[in-house]
Amino acid sequence: MRAGIKKAEGYFPALFLLFLVGISQSSTGPLLPLFERRYSSGAANVPYLITAYFAGCLAAMAIASAVRSAGRRMLPVATVVYAAGCAGIFLSGNLAVGLVACVLAGFGAGNVVLTVNDVFARQDDGVGMVNLLNGVFALGTVAGPLLAGASLTWGRPYGFLLVAAGAVLCLRVTRVAAWRTRGEGPDGNAPKGLGRNTLAGFLLLYLGYGGLETGIGAWAAKDIQSQGHTAAVAAGIVAVFWGATAVSKFGTVALARRVTTASLVITGLAGTSIALAVASLPHGAVAGYLLAGLALGPVFPTGLAWLAQRGGDRRSVGLVISSSMTGSILFPAAIGWFVAYDVRTIPWGLAFVGAFAVLAAVAVHRTATGAHRAPVGTGLGDRRTAG
Repeated sequence: MRAGIKKAEGYFPALFLLFLVGISQSSTGPLLPLFERRYSSGAANVPYLITAYFAGCLAAMAIASAVRSAGRRMLPVATVVYAAGCAGIFLSGNLAVGLVACVLAGFGAGNVVLTVNDVFARQDDGVGMVNLLNGVFALGTVAGPLLAGASLTWGRPYGFLLVAAGAVLCLRVTRVAAWRTRGEGPDGNAPKGLGRNTLAGFLLLYLGYGGLETGIGAWAAKDIQSQGHTAAVAAGIVAVFWGATAVSKFGTVALARRVTTASLVITGLAGTSIALAVASLPHGAVAGYLLAGLALGPVFPTGLAWLAQRGGDRRSVGLVISSSMTGSILFPAAIGWFVAYDVRTIPWGLAFVGAFAVLAAVAVHRTATGAHRAPVGTGLGDRRTAG
């Protein structure tokens, strides 16, 4: 009993660290007016701070996907880099320093997100654990804009200073190095058991997921306004969508041992597509986007647990997250091209992206026919034939 409690306590720093990453990721946009005042000589280029942060994240994923690194043993270094980057954002007095600091913060955050998600997905009750982790991250994305609003009043980005201090306190998270998970070697990587076709299916699944999530975040407000709602109401409905994704992640923790990973992912994507069709109906926006958030929320973390069950290693996790980021760029841009002709194509375009992701998930499921896999609630433990 005491051993179980002690191990559970080891999860808390990791959860808090992902909460901090959620804060930093969602703070930069709302803080742009503050940075424009601070970087008076380069105010027009301040939005590049957001690009620099996500470029650092993508670089971390790309390196992890291409190199068999030390994985979780590098987590303390990634945490320090992340803290240094956030402190640099707070201290920066010009745009050049701010951009470098954002790249560092993004690079550290990318490594932290990849490593901790990978470790949680491979624990006992992996689906529940990784959904809990991403639910806490979602709470951070809600807290970020609130801290940013206070920082605008204070005149300095104190939120980033608090995040940096919190990350240093989270160095206890290095305990994850001792979380040996079933089915992996001493270097923290799972043996290569993921076929090329299966990996390709996961890459397409996450490509569609990224386009779906970012597409809703980017275009839902415009669609809602086209139905006669004000901009303020539209923003509120989009906030409901994001809140619903967090709620459903926490709800999945209770469902993890009752439903297979394949069922959760496929049902979530299909449900999102149906909900978007509902959003296209007259007066259907509120119900449609609320249901879309509830359906889509568990897909990303549950998919990572599914990948781990199929034999994916840390590099595979880096690849699928990179694919999700790529989808976040490609699909919303494609939808924007159609919006120029007819704004009412938004929900149907998003539903098409959802259908694309469903087909990819079904393809992954079909490759599992006849294979032995772990039950949904585990990492790579007990075996059974499942889809």
